[in-house]
Amino acid sequence: MVVTKADVYDGIIFAKRPVCPHCGQEMKISECVETGLTCGSGWGTPYLFVCVNDECPPFVNGWENMRRDYGRRCSYRCICFPDSRKTELMMVLSPADVASQIIEEETIRKDRARGTLEDLEVRKLAEHFEARDLEALLSSLFDHRTHYKVRQKAAEFIGEAGLVEALEPLRNHRYENQRMAVSARDAIRRIYEVTGTRECPFCAEVIDGGAAVCSECGRDLTGS
Repeated sequence: MVVTKADVYDGIIFAKRPVCPHCGQEMKISECVETGLTCGSGWGTPYLFVCVNDECPPFVNGWENMRRDYGRRCSYRCICFPDSRKTELMMVLSPADVASQIIEEETIRKDRARGTLEDLEVRKLAEHFEARDLEALLSSLFDHRTHYKVRQKAAEFIGEAGLVEALEPLRNHRYENQRMAVSARDAIRRIYEVTGTRECPFCAEVIDGGAAVCSECGRDLTGS
């Protein structure tokens, strides 16, 4: 499956934070802005760990070293790649250069709760599940504006509810990406498990899972 920016983000917000090898401070998560002008772009990853400690030696000493050696007013921040955990120094033009790219801890906390019962949207889905409100659950699953983790949770609830009437809309909807299509297929499979039914391979009608003959088309199912 293609790894998306959302996949990388999900991995990095749950990952153990590295500490800066120069000062020992825990690093922050930074989004790489692909502008060509902003420091941090072009690193081959949409997110990096960055040391934002203004007392970190490379940052403190970099101003004078760059002025003396290159006549430039800039310094360095230590960065760490989320996949390899290798560290490098990234040039910065001011003490606040990466500030706008740092992801707030409260934002990370909320994003980590996405798709769990801590998430208000998922709590509402749980209420729809308890009420067997298929229309509301399908609405959340099919709404591309809703966070994909919440949509995946809606698919899980639909499957666990075992609502056979969900099968047709789940099959017929055109999903905009593979992730949602897989979630819908998983929901369909779970509905069959919960209800003890299956799809007739000949007429596609929902029938008893142990039937030897299809109750709809009359075909022999013993060999299927």
